[in-house]
Amino acid sequence: MTAPYLICELANSHGGDSAVLLRLLQELSNVDYPRLGVKFQPINPSTLSLPDYEWHRVYKKLYLDRATWGRIIKAARAQIGDVWLDVHDRYAVEIFRTHASDIVGIKLQASVVENYEVYSGLNALDLSQKVLLINISGYEISEIKEIVTKFSALESGQLVLQVGFQAYPTRPEDTALNKLSALRTAFAESVLCFADHYDAEKPFACRVPLLAVALGCEFIEKHVCLSRADAEYDFHSALQVPEVQGLAAELELTAKCFSKDFISESEKHYLASTRQIPVSKSVLRKGQLVSDQDLLYRRTEQSGLTKQSLDHFQNKRFILNQSIESHTPIPSAAFRRATIGTIVACRLVSSRLKRKALLPIQGVPSVERCLMNCQLFSGVDLIVLATSNLEEDAVLRDHTLNGDVSFWQGHPDDVIHRYVGACDALGIDVVVRVTADCPVVSPEITEFLLERHFSLGADYTGVRDGAVGTWAEIYNADALRRVLELVGKAEYSEYMTSYFRNNPDIFKVEIVDLPPELVRNYRLTLDYQEDLELFDRLYAELIEQGMEPNIRNVFSVLDADGELATHNQHLRLKYKTDPDLMRLLSQGTRIRDRS
Repeated sequence: MTAPYLICELANSHGGDSAVLLRLLQELSNVDYPRLGVKFQPINPSTLSLPDYEWHRVYKKLYLDRATWGRIIKAARAQIGDVWLDVHDRYAVEIFRTHASDIVGIKLQASVVENYEVYSGLNALDLSQKVLLINISGYEISEIKEIVTKFSALESGQLVLQVGFQAYPTRPEDTALNKLSALRTAFAESVLCFADHYDAEKPFACRVPLLAVALGCEFIEKHVCLSRADAEYDFHSALQVPEVQGLAAELELTAKCFSKDFISESEKHYLASTRQIPVSKSVLRKGQLVSDQDLLYRRTEQSGLTKQSLDHFQNKRFILNQSIESHTPIPSAAFRRATIGTIVACRLVSSRLKRKALLPIQGVPSVERCLMNCQLFSGVDLIVLATSNLEEDAVLRDHTLNGDVSFWQGHPDDVIHRYVGACDALGIDVVVRVTADCPVVSPEITEFLLERHFSLGADYTGVRDGAVGTWAEIYNADALRRVLELVGKAEYSEYMTSYFRNNPDIFKVEIVDLPPELVRNYRLTLDYQEDLELFDRLYAELIEQGMEPNIRNVFSVLDADGELATHNQHLRLKYKTDPDLMRLLSQGTRIRDRS
């Protein structure tokens, strides 16, 4: 068996004095061992915890500036060879980025693996020649698999899983040697590391690592200090340099190392008390969804949802029911189930095809065809036909599918104002926006977009490409209100999308790629006589074959009938082909003044 790689964890026994670290490096340089490395723990109190955390004051004392860390890392590289870093926050990421050429590996504690700041910072760096050590204490096997998948995407040179949590001193029952065989079974290709924090005053502290090696660990991590008597922090489990490992294990102590529980109560408590949980980066508004970009990760004494729990709420289509102040954890009570409403915009004014909403498609007015497809949307609480408050549009009240569809009349020109009015009156939190000139709008695409909208915590979700007239758009009602707050009157809100796609710095905009089977190059919107002819023939075929007008059936008919599919292909969407309109929308919907 090859001797295990020994990582000497220098931790915080230096007490904030860099001279202590340099003396410790000098002593460690005399250790005769073939595979030796030293690991440092650069931390910044402002990026590691909130001021209310019990150790925040200590973190301030332990802080060393970037220049000091640079000198220490260079000294370690020269005297020891291999240098490692603990990465707890974005400050450590920056230290690593600056000195990457001198560092062989980095470690992430179990309480850090959900930290998006740390993950995104590492993702921007080249880790192909680095060892990435992940402590997985406190997580079940299924969760560890997710962690491995997530961090494998960073494409490090080697991924190592570590057992061992930071209890000082660790009880024999919590050394968790029993996990090693379980991890070896579940992650047969993975390299394992073991770290213990057993009482260094007792001989067994030097025997536990040997048991871990016997159980297959290729990496060992052990705390080291100059003097336990003189160190203020991290001395309980730290070996002094002259101390050596020995064998004389007592059977009773060895037995205690194999706890029957995969996660001990102490381990659960430690992870719960030190876990970095998401806190709001800035104020979150009532009616908003929460995305990764809305969050920071901090240790705090306040209670709040973990990222996993937060995602669980939003995947169940919950929304914030209260505002959240800046740098505040998010409680479960802040969420409630969102009311999702499909709002179909319709007016009888149409320049190219007069009163097109009332024109029949196989005997049914086109607006009703659209509403009937909207009834196929899953997970939607209500459908609203939203028109103007002008007398000429009042007749649309007669086309609400026998009252199954709500009817709303609002601003004749400002469509966003009209939508917000419907949301306020009917209690809608999330809008599925449909225009009435889309008789075959797709329930499949709508379900796909709703799932992405909630899981990503977006303000607006739309598609990158798809058959014109088949896809809806998803908006948070609060985001629509914010447009009006910022611009007053939305002069171009007929083209509502532009207020979001042109302002990704203000709104959380998600443009998604549809699955290939939901994408074609067909034109399925009603604006010209040719469009009406296509829909009439399309519905005739669907009715004859007894098929619902969902997207797969629609594509099936058009894929089989090339002449019908190209009947209106020469027609183009004005807002995508008229350069003057495109320029006007680009300029007119850009929100510059947010005061």
